[in-house]
Amino acid sequence: MRMQPTIRGFIATSVIGLAMTVHAAAIPRPAGGGLSPAAVDRIATARVPFIANQGQLPSSEVAFYARMFAGTVFVTADGELVYVLARTRQDGGGETVAFRESFGREGHSQPRGGVPSGIIVNQFKGPDPTVWKSGLPTFDTVEIERLAPGVRLTVKAAGNNVEKLFHLTPGSDVSSVAVAVDGIDGLEVDERGRLVLATPAGGIRFTAPVAYQVDGGRHARVDVAYELRSDRSYGFKVGSYDQTRELVIDPLLASTFLGGHNPQPPGNYDDDIIYGMATTGDEVIVAGATQSPDFPVHLGYDMTLDSAWPDGFIARMSGDLSTIIAATFLGTATSDRITDLAIAADGSVVVVGQAGYGFPVTSGAYTWNGSIPTGGGFVARLSGDLSTLEASAVPTPGGYPSKVGLGNGAIYFGGTTNNPSFPITPGAYASTCCPAGGFGIREYDGFAGRLSADLTILEAMTYLGGDTVSGIAVSDDGSVFLTDGWDSAITGSLARFDPGLTTREAYLSYYPGSTSGSSRTYFNDVAVSGGLVIAAGQTYMNDLPATPGAFDTTCGTDGLCDGIGTLLVPRSDGFVAIYSADLQTTEALTYLGGSDYESIRALTVGAGGDVFVVGETTSVDFPTAGSGVDAECGTDGECDPVSGSPAPDGFIARLSADLSQLEYGSYLGGSIEDRPLVVELDRMGRAYVAGFTDSFDFPTTVGAFDRTYHGGTSDAFISWIDTGAVGSLIFADDFESGGMARWN
Repeated sequence: MRMQPTIRGFIATSVIGLAMTVHAAAIPRPAGGGLSPAAVDRIATARVPFIANQGQLPSSEVAFYARMFAGTVFVTADGELVYVLARTRQDGGGETVAFRESFGREGHSQPRGGVPSGIIVNQFKGPDPTVWKSGLPTFDTVEIERLAPGVRLTVKAAGNNVEKLFHLTPGSDVSSVAVAVDGIDGLEVDERGRLVLATPAGGIRFTAPVAYQVDGGRHARVDVAYELRSDRSYGFKVGSYDQTRELVIDPLLASTFLGGHNPQPPGNYDDDIIYGMATTGDEVIVAGATQSPDFPVHLGYDMTLDSAWPDGFIARMSGDLSTIIAATFLGTATSDRITDLAIAADGSVVVVGQAGYGFPVTSGAYTWNGSIPTGGGFVARLSGDLSTLEASAVPTPGGYPSKVGLGNGAIYFGGTTNNPSFPITPGAYASTCCPAGGFGIREYDGFAGRLSADLTILEAMTYLGGDTVSGIAVSDDGSVFLTDGWDSAITGSLARFDPGLTTREAYLSYYPGSTSGSSRTYFNDVAVSGGLVIAAGQTYMNDLPATPGAFDTTCGTDGLCDGIGTLLVPRSDGFVAIYSADLQTTEALTYLGGSDYESIRALTVGAGGDVFVVGETTSVDFPTAGSGVDAECGTDGECDPVSGSPAPDGFIARLSADLSQLEYGSYLGGSIEDRPLVVELDRMGRAYVAGFTDSFDFPTTVGAFDRTYHGGTSDAFISWIDTGAVGSLIFADDFESGGMARWN
C-alpha cells in the first residue's frame, strides 16, 4: 500500500481510545445475532455524527471524527480529511487502507461543527475521573470555510458513506477547487463518471457529481464531471451556468422502500403498494395497501393488522425519507385498501378505497344502506397526525372509489362498478348502468360522487357511461374534470361536469375517427392550472393531434405505434396534452416514449407550468435528458429482469410548459419490475415519486428509512428526485461503500 509516513503516524496516534459509551441514539456499529438483514441495513445507513475531539484522542491534529461501519473519517485541524477503511476478505481476514484528501490552500478556516446532532457521547476510560469526558459535542455536519476563494465544504457521514458538498459562491472559479489524494496508487474516472481511487486492497469509488441551479422555484441542470489534475489529484469541470446563483448537487436526493413481509399471505399475495401521495410542509404523506404484519406503523389510529388479508395504510414521512413520523393501518379482518388521498385545508387527511366487512363508520356518517354495510367503498378523514379517525363513510356497494378530489366545499370521489343498485341522487347525469349481458355478466361502468366535507350527506352520485374514473381535478370555477383510463376498454375519455354532477358540459374522446387502425387512447390523470386542463395517459393512435413544435409528434420511433421484434404487436406510447377549459381546443400535445411500450400513470404541474409525469416503459430508447439521470432501462439496459422476461422500468419526465422541450427524463428502477403510480412536488419543485417495485436492487439512498427489499410480491417505494433545480455552486461527491467497504 502506498502510504505516506505522516498518514501512518496519524493513524497510530488517532485510533487510540475510540471506545465510548453512547446514549440516546447509538453510533451505528456492525450488527448481527438476532437482527434481521433489514435492521442491519437500516443501522448501516443511519446518519453518523461527527464527534469533536476535546482531548479524548491523543492527536491534537484531529478536530472531528466519525466512526462508520466502513471505518473512520477524521477531519484535521488543518481542514483535511483522513479516511481509515477496513475490508473483510472472503477468507475471513482483514485489510486496512488509509488515504488523505487535502485542498491545497493555506489560510482556510479551521473546521467547525455545523448542524448539531442529538446524539450524546461520553467517554469514561481508565480509573482517573479527571480524564473522563461527558457530553462531548456531536454534529451532523462539519463545515470548512474558505477552502478556496469563495468555496466552502460541508462533510456528512453515515454508516457506510461519506459525502462532501462543495459550495461555490457567485463569481467563484470552479478550477480553484483542487483535491490532492495522498496514500493511493492512482486515480481514474470510470465509464459511469465515478472517481476510482486505486489501492492495493482494491478500488474505492466516489459517485459521479451532479449540479443544478434554482431561480424562482424553477430548476436548471448544470453539467458537471470530475477532472483529473494529476495521477493523485482531481477537481471539477462544469458546463455553462449563471454565476450569480448557487448550484446544488445530487439528482436522486432520497429513495426508500416502505413495507414489510407476510410469510404466509392468502393466495401467495404479499404486496405493499402506494396508490396515493401528497406533500405538506416538509413532509410527504403516502397511502396504499399492505399485507405485511411487520409494516412499520407508528403513533397511528390503528396499530394492528387485523388478518392476513390486505389493510389500507397511511404514513407520514420526513421530507428526506429518513423517518416515519406516523403510520397507521385502516381496515378490517377482510380485504381493505386505500387507493388515493388528499390533504384538506385544515391539514386533515382524506382517503378513499375499498371497505371490508364491518369497516368502521363514524356516528352520523353516510352509509349506502343506512346501517353498517357489509362492504363496498369508503371515504374517510383522519387527523393530520393520523392518531384519530375523525369521520368515515361507506357510500358505495359493490364497487369502491379509486380517486378523490377536494373542491367546492365537498369531497369528490370516483371509480368503477358493475353494481346497478348504487344510491343515485335525483337529477344525476346518468341513473342506470351495467345491463346484464351473456350469462348474466354485467359490464363495468364508471361512477362519481360528492360527499359533504363532514361525510354526513351524499350530495351527488351518478354513473358516467364510461368504464372508470382514473383522475379527478376541480377547477377554480367549480367545474369537475374526470378522466377514464381503463386500459382494457375500447378507449378512454376526458369529461367536464358541473359541480353537482348533473350535467356533462364537455367531453373529449378520440373514438371513433382514427385513421391509424386503432383509436385506443386512455386518459390516466388530469390537472387544472392557469385556466387550462392538462391530461396524460397512453395511446395506440398514430394520429393524435400532436401540435407543431411539440417535443415528439410521432407514436413510437417510426410513427406506427408498433412494438419491436418480429411480431410487431401494437405498443402504446405515452402522451401529454393541454386543452382549453371547454375541451374544444388542443393547446399542446406531445407523444412521450420510445420504440416499445409506455404508459403515463400520473402527472402534476409545477409553479412555472412545467408538467411532471411518471409511468412505466419497456423501451430501451426512452428519451432521457438532464444531468445525473439513469439512462438505462433495468440494470443491463435491456428492460429485462434477471429472469430474462420483459418487465417495465419506471420513468419520470419533466416537460416545458408548452410541451416543446423534455427538460428532464430518467428511468427509475432496478432489475425486475418497477411501476411509479403517483408524483407530487415539494415547495422547491423537487419531485416525489411513489409506487411499487419487485426489484431487490431498486436504487435507495444513504440515510433512507428502509434500504432493504422485503421479498414477497412487491414493496412500496418513495423517491425524492431533483429534476433540475437553484443558487451558489454546490458540488457533492459521495464515497460509496457497502458491507464493511465497497471495493472494485
